[in-house]
Amino acid sequence: MPSIRWPGVDDVEEAARTVGPRIRELRESRSLTIRELACRCQISPTTLIRLEQGNPIAERPLQKLCDGLQTILPNLLVSTEGWDRPFRVDRASDSPWRIAFRREKAPSHLKDFDPISEEAERNRLGSVGFVTGFLRSLDCKLRRGKFEAAIVELHGNQEKPGYRHSGEEFIYCLQGRLKLTIAKETIILEPGDAVTFLPRFRHRYESDIASKPGVAPTRILMVWQEGEEDELSRLHDDECLI
Repeated sequence: MPSIRWPGVDDVEEAARTVGPRIRELRESRSLTIRELACRCQISPTTLIRLEQGNPIAERPLQKLCDGLQTILPNLLVSTEGWDRPFRVDRASDSPWRIAFRREKAPSHLKDFDPISEEAERNRLGSVGFVTGFLRSLDCKLRRGKFEAAIVELHGNQEKPGYRHSGEEFIYCLQGRLKLTIAKETIILEPGDAVTFLPRFRHRYESDIASKPGVAPTRILMVWQEGEEDELSRLHDDECLI
């Protein structure tokens, strides 16, 4: 049986002992049962129970859980001291750019959340169409806080139809032009423009600038607030057109 691997993690068993209880804490903060979260993420309840007990699970269901809880793996691996503090500071040197939106045609060695620190390499991957988005997570979320934040760098169009989750979301365009689709409406944001919206409606981020060598990508500041799930935010993407 092949060993379980998580991106950027050397000792998966040790990491699981940290990640499992934190997944449980995030689930309970949203008033979700094990069955409800497992259904939302399209994994088995047994798999979720194994993780919450501190046992490693495969990378794919772990990624589905992170998506369903509006977080990423690096946020769940912060030290216990950092997790418990009443404040958290993000340092640019500690938060590398990572692959966020990988296309199906990308080479198999490129994995979700692989670190891509060099700007020239991110631009190359964007211009050839292998990756349409990179993310630098701002690892400053408080243990029981409701806000998370990230800088997103966009290259061209996405393949995925969009995302849906609970709470509220704020976007500030830093560079380039953002094409933001919310439900059936499309908004173009220029540098300095901002928008707040309800992310329980399907939403999709794309650059409104063609990705090619020498053209700066679109960058946005993204801040989102966790909230309790409602009837719409619980739906799978294929169950709702908005």
